[in-house]
Amino acid sequence: MRKHLPLLLTALMTLGVATTSQAQSAPGTGAANAISDAVQEGSNPYRPPSGGSTDPEEARRAKCEALKEEFNATSKKRTYESSGTSTQNAQGRPVPKIERGTTRKDLQETYRANCT
Repeated sequence: MRKHLPLLLTALMTLGVATTSQAQSAPGTGAANAISDAVQEGSNPYRPPSGGSTDPEEARRAKCEALKEEFNATSKKRTYESSGTSTQNAQGRPVPKIERGTTRKDLQETYRANCT
């Protein structure tokens, strides 16, 4: 058994090197193949998506326009929301807490703060 140990170790090492090189040369598909090719060639075929050359003023104007449209799309009628908890009146009956919806007011305040 001792005589065969070096031969066995040599055979296992040769087999290990052969399988490692074979595993790396297997062609990939899709994005994995493109990445592998780019790494091997030393180039980067991927480009970040162009965000356009919008200036900050134009972006702010677009945001303000979107806020204005959202504000105009909300209902002018008052809305009320229940906070879920209730209190008891003097007779011990539960009285639900109702708060006025603030969506329209929040949009208006945001528009005033950022766009005027």
